[in-house]
Amino acid sequence: MMRLAFILVLAALSGAVAAQPACNPDGTQQEMNACAFDEYAAADAELNRVYRAVLASRAGDAVFAERLRAAQRLWIRLRDADLDAEFPIAEGEDPRIEYGSIYPLERAAAMTRMTRERTRYLREQWLDDARR
Repeated sequence: MMRLAFILVLAALSGAVAAQPACNPDGTQQEMNACAFDEYAAADAELNRVYRAVLASRAGDAVFAERLRAAQRLWIRLRDADLDAEFPIAEGEDPRIEYGSIYPLERAAAMTRMTRERTRYLREQWLDDARR
């Protein structure tokens, strides 16, 4: 679901109406944007894998699962707020005008960075920790 929403955002932001082009790091801006999205999608898949592994590691603890889910929902809101601060756009402004055609690539790269940081935190806190 999140991937579909992100694809739609990237398509709208890049002005694309047709299917997204394939990744080509030396290609057009849209092809480079596709590479950035592919990287984000891989980082998001890894986050989801680690998140599920953390939940599985504490399968018998319903309170932990509830709290971790709440924390993850809040992290998503924080990530989105941080992205809005990193790429401030006033109501009615077009990010393509403010940041140019590289905006989808830069935003996807920021999402990738934040997602990898969250994945690292979850792994270190709940999977690699001796408290398990």
